[in-house]
Order: sequence, then C-alpha cells, then structure tokens
Amino acid sequence: MLKTLKMSTEKLKAKSFQLADTSDHPNKVSFKCALFAVDQPSDGSPMGAGGKKIRISSSVCDQYLQTFVGMAFNIDYVNGMTDHDPRFKVAVIEKAYRSMDGFAWVDGYVYGKDFPDVIATIRYYNGLVEKYGWTEYQFGASLEMTASVQNATDDENILDVMEFCGTGAAILFAESAAFKTTSFAAKNDKPNEEVSDMDEKVLKELLEGFKSDIAASITEVKTEVGAIKTELESVKATKEAEDKKNEEDQAAADLKAAKDEAEALKQELADLKAGKTTEPERKTATAAQLLAKFGKTMGEGEGEDHASFCATVDKMGLDSVQSLTLKLKHKEISNQQ
Repeated sequence: MLKTLKMSTEKLKAKSFQLADTSDHPNKVSFKCALFAVDQPSDGSPMGAGGKKIRISSSVCDQYLQTFVGMAFNIDYVNGMTDHDPRFKVAVIEKAYRSMDGFAWVDGYVYGKDFPDVIATIRYYNGLVEKYGWTEYQFGASLEMTASVQNATDDENILDVMEFCGTGAAILFAESAAFKTTSFAAKNDKPNEEVSDMDEKVLKELLEGFKSDIAASITEVKTEVGAIKTELESVKATKEAEDKKNEEDQAAADLKAAKDEAEALKQELADLKAGKTTEPERKTATAAQLLAKFGKTMGEGEGEDHASFCATVDKMGLDSVQSLTLKLKHKEISNQQ
C-alpha cells in the first residue's frame, strides 16, 4: 500500500545545505543535497509512518531514486523553516545519484534572482554554523515521497520501503528532518566576504520587515480584541437589563394574580356570611332529546309518559343495551320532574 511520507521530525547532523560558488545563468544558483542515508533507519519517524522509523535499502534506492529528478524544493517561511510548504517552490532537482559513502544525493538549482531572500537566508545561517559552530541554525533537506512499505523482520519499530516515488523535498533547519545526516549545500558567483555582507544586509532587512509586520499584526489583534470586549460588555449589559425587566414583569403578573384571587376569595366569604348560596343549574334532557341522539323524531302523542316512551324505543330497533340505557335515562328524568 502506498503511503505519503514527509521526513520532518528530528534534527540532522553536521552536513549543510550549500549553494554553488559560480553560475552561468543569472537565475540559477546550483545546490547539492544529501536527501537520506541508505541501508539504515531514519533518526526519527517521518509524517505518515505511524510513529515508526523507515529504512531504504541500496537496491530500492538505485531503482527509484531517479523519480526525484524534475521535482521541486520548497521552503516554509510561515513556520520558521521547520516544515514543508509544497506551494512555495524555490528550486528544481536536476540530478539524483547514490554516493559511495551511503547517501542518496540530488543536485539542482535555486531560482536565485526570483528568491534572493532564500539565498540570503541559507548563506547567513550556514555562515553562523561555520563561524560559531551553532548547528541548530544549520539547514538541511527533508524529502517528500509516496512509498510502499512493510514491517521490518529485524525490528518491529522499522518500516522497510519496498518502492517509492519522489514527489519533492523541503529546505529546512536540520533539527526538523527525520534523517539527521542529510545536507543541503550552496555557493555563489561572488567572493565569500562580499556574499556574506550582502546576505547579512538582505537578511537584516527581511528580519526588520518581519518585525514590522508582526508589530502591526499584534496592534491589529489588540484593537480587534478591544472591540470584541466592548461589544461583549454591551451585549451582557443588554441581556442583564432584559432579564431584570422580565423578572419585574413576572413579579407584577404574579402579584396581580394573587390580588385577583384574594378579591375572589374575599367576595366568596362575604357572600357566605350574607347567606347567599347559588344552586347549581341542573341540566336535564327531554324525551325528544334522548331519542334524537339515535335519529328518532318524536311524533304527536309519543313519549308523553314513561310507558309510551318505552314503547317508542322498542319500535326503533335498537340493540338491548341502547334500548335499556334510554329507558333508564327517561325514568330518571321522569322521577326528577
């Protein structure tokens, strides 16, 4: 099964991303780079490997390394050159080969005229490494590939790459790549001192620009947060006022209901004391109303007494339960009259 792997989790060691000293083209600054070590596990787990290290054998490397030719290098300024940014491509791979010291190398060129800031950044930090030994500022390379892997037979924490297709690589600080021994090298067509001065000046301008942008962003965020806070306080005040009004309205309604109930009870008490009683109205149905429920209209002389009513019911052809119910109801009405 093919997996997409990006080598970017742990630091690299001594080798660096270096540029060429000379160039025949104004927009091509040559580079060479060791992408990965062959026949040995990566120092860290690349993205997509499920926490395991990977290992690429010499035979697999020789078979598929050429898939990197024509692919691009990218650099990620947004995250401080510690990750991949495939949409910001700054260089092209022209050649791929395996060296005798056990590394897979690629050569190519950076678009130096189009990305002078990239050239300046690489040279400046590589200069710090060379001059002061600050390896944390060393640039390296992190490859990108789709690969078919299987569990290694000698170590359960290693995945052996059986085949792969190189899709690109990233220039990033050495501490952020899975193979610690990869490198990225570069040169320039001007004397080293002049290049160093130029790079430092350009980089300083870039850093000042970054600081200015960051300061403006912070101010903008603070302003936005202040506006949000003000709006939130206004909403809270409005909500509290509405809640208070609702509570007052409810209290007023409850008070009115209590007063009405008290007045009704007071009136009832007064009526009782005055001896006033109200006889409930008794509603009784007539014989005609009883028969009408079953679709019978009483004729002249029908149902005048209980006997004639029962005779009329018998003529209707009702079942015994309905017939008996009507007769009993009429008898009850007759007794009340």
